[in-house]
Amino acid sequence: MFKIGFSTLGCPGYSVEQVAALARDNGFDGVEIRFIRGVVDLATLEEFSAGRIADTAKIFADAGVEVSCIDTSVRFGSGDPDELATQREIAKINCEIAGALGARYIRVFGGTRPADADPDTSLQTIADGLGTVADDAHAAGIEALLETHDDFCTAATVQPLLDRTSDRLGVLWDFMHSFRNGESAEQTWSALGPRIRQVHVKDGSVATPEKFDLVLTGTGIVPLGDAIRVLRAADFTGYVDFEWEKAWHPEIEPPEVAIPHFRQALQTLISGQEN
Repeated sequence: MFKIGFSTLGCPGYSVEQVAALARDNGFDGVEIRFIRGVVDLATLEEFSAGRIADTAKIFADAGVEVSCIDTSVRFGSGDPDELATQREIAKINCEIAGALGARYIRVFGGTRPADADPDTSLQTIADGLGTVADDAHAAGIEALLETHDDFCTAATVQPLLDRTSDRLGVLWDFMHSFRNGESAEQTWSALGPRIRQVHVKDGSVATPEKFDLVLTGTGIVPLGDAIRVLRAADFTGYVDFEWEKAWHPEIEPPEVAIPHFRQALQTLISGQEN
């Protein structure tokens, strides 16, 4: 059975202690760290400094909450060599943070390809960048995961990248993004299942290639049951994580409402499939 977590994108202003307590009190197995105390660059926070990160790891351990992934903003759509080098260095720093917290993964993006770039050249540049990060992560004892996002939302767009890059690169499947771009859960899993390590889920009342919104889990149109059914049939044992984009959309429900609601809604969905 898969584990259940959430991204701190959904509670961006929370401290480490508040995140750990929210996860513990609502029966989550773990968390992905994106924001802490309103800051997205974790390396700038004292909680993740060399002198304090062991204390941070202990807070989560004492709460019985695993840190499963460090969610970076690293992406390789730029054709600028200096920018690509910078992205690689950011990834290396986050590999160190992940390792110190006992996390298995860091999340990265392919990014958006420049409109004026040669398609084949830009695809190879992105693949090369992802490959270097995958190898760096492997050397640090963790795994880099490419999220289905930006220009690479579906198996049909992700697979050409995987064909050109390191076999050490895993996939973080964001189900809403593949669904809103016309791919069923079965299609995505059939193509990418062996590389999928972690899953993001969220719900919306609108989910098209052009736009999507966010609503409380189970109140929208995203067929979350399809994804859960596919994962259970495959005996997926990784994390299924709630990605509530509160940091980007401050108008949506607060974490105190949305995150516990997700846990209850997901359990109801799982129980319904067991009956």
